[in-house]
Amino acid sequence: MNNSMKIFKIFGIDIKLHFTWWFVFALIAWSLSSTFFPQFFPNLSNQMYWIMGITASLLLFVSVLLHELSHSLVAKAKHIKVESITLFFFGGVAGITKEDMKPSSELQMALAGPIFSLMLAGIFYLIYIFNGNIFWTAITYYLWQLNLILAIFNLIPGYPLDGGRAFRALLYMYYKDLRKATKIAVSFGRFFAGVLIFFGIFGLISGVGSGLWFIFLGGFLYFIGGVSYEQVIIKEVLGKIKVSELIDKKFVKLSSKMLFSDFVKKYENSVNDIFIVKDTDFFGIINLNEIRKMPFKMQQNINLKQISLPMHQLRTLNVDDSAYDAFKSFAEQGLDLLPVIAKGKLLGVITKKKVLHRLVWDLKFGINKKFVFKVKKNLKSMPKIKK
Repeated sequence: MNNSMKIFKIFGIDIKLHFTWWFVFALIAWSLSSTFFPQFFPNLSNQMYWIMGITASLLLFVSVLLHELSHSLVAKAKHIKVESITLFFFGGVAGITKEDMKPSSELQMALAGPIFSLMLAGIFYLIYIFNGNIFWTAITYYLWQLNLILAIFNLIPGYPLDGGRAFRALLYMYYKDLRKATKIAVSFGRFFAGVLIFFGIFGLISGVGSGLWFIFLGGFLYFIGGVSYEQVIIKEVLGKIKVSELIDKKFVKLSSKMLFSDFVKKYENSVNDIFIVKDTDFFGIINLNEIRKMPFKMQQNINLKQISLPMHQLRTLNVDDSAYDAFKSFAEQGLDLLPVIAKGKLLGVITKKKVLHRLVWDLKFGINKKFVFKVKKNLKSMPKIKK
């Protein structure tokens, strides 16, 4: 997830914070300090309420992290790669790279989070009951309820919630068709999202409850469910296509010793934004979108090697990779062109434009016409790649 910063690493998994986390952390801390704790635990100082609010907010996000970590550790036990966990405004998301896992593995992964949240709710409840310190009594009173809500909410059988993922896994076992299972699970998720939006609107009209929050949450779930189904279609289509079928062996290859000023003169009319830079002693790419504006004098003193991104910092593709691997790499690295390597040799390049063209072609307008229209609209907005 973009706009995130890594804070630490545990069990080989990067733990990241999305920038939206800070806003929600501040909002929850303020809400607890100014309303929740004064209401349920009166006659304490404002300073104590703020310490309680900040501590409870931190422990809430630790709870969310442990919820996501339980998913991830089950995935790693199933030999599924987990790159990161990102905490953001809605909760957390685990960066699990494998979508077409065995349904039994997905079922266990999906249920691990809510089960752990139920365990946390029980632990916090016991501390709340038997603890005599007002500070921890107040904090655990809040945390046992929130973890219980987190567990119950996630068990709702609507994709992409944990319960929806478990439901999809069961459907996948029955139908042996991931796309059909995803479509049904997403439909349940969108129905639930609609219910949330309805209650949100009702809350706004009647002045009861957190109407805006329900509307926002429902809209978010509705959107994410649709994106998840589209990803399944994209993977199904592009996963059957090899990079070797889409490789372009006619491409511009520049010398690393070439001055940037000469490069600008020669290629100022090019529609490309990305160029391959390769010599016997250097291999990299230039991404014009990442290069800052330079004075002309500076351009005359800088060669392409100095402003190129070395290939070892990129994820390259080989001929046996799928077009879906290329599709993911374009998104992850923010590039529209990637080199294709075989046995250390540069064979050619593959472009995002060509992958999307093939995606539209292979869909044949029969799977989801609205989805095809969306892909074609995205395709038209892209600059053409010069061959």
